[in-house]
Amino acid sequence: MNKDTEFVMYIDNFLSSQSLFSLQNEMMKITEYKKTSDDDGYTFGWRYNYDYDFNKKHNGLLDDIKHVFFPHRNLVPMQVSANIRSQNNVAEGGSPLFHKDTYGDNVANFLFYVKGEPLFNNGTGFLNQNKLTSSIGFLENRALFFNGLQVEHGDLQAFGNSSMRYTLNIFYREE
Repeated sequence: MNKDTEFVMYIDNFLSSQSLFSLQNEMMKITEYKKTSDDDGYTFGWRYNYDYDFNKKHNGLLDDIKHVFFPHRNLVPMQVSANIRSQNNVAEGGSPLFHKDTYGDNVANFLFYVKGEPLFNNGTGFLNQNKLTSSIGFLENRALFFNGLQVEHGDLQAFGNSSMRYTLNIFYREE
């Protein structure tokens, strides 16, 4: 797989119950989330950027991601963040925020559904030629791995019934 390959993969029950519970507790205790908005000023969530201690504290998780999703590629995390999304952009008159991730040398994204209601609109949609062609509903302990530089994507919360969702996002670059 090269950096131009359009791919979306996911796996359920990615972490052990104990590891999931630990990550849920950690993310819910964070008090330094910062508001994030789109280019039009609509709030779409809150983000906490982990520092380099994440790699030390969760090295087992990073190893598991590599083993499952890219065992033969040398990808390294460039940015790790905890995110909270809600329907705020709907209340403010916003629309789905589909985008490609053009962050630095990003070649792959890991998105982990940490905590939230198992609702379809809490999930993530993927576009092909500006049309929603696939979606992956929200389910705690579901891990997604995709090329966010090539595949336009976004949360589905603007489409209707959803709840607050916590996710862990990791952007990877090729070493």
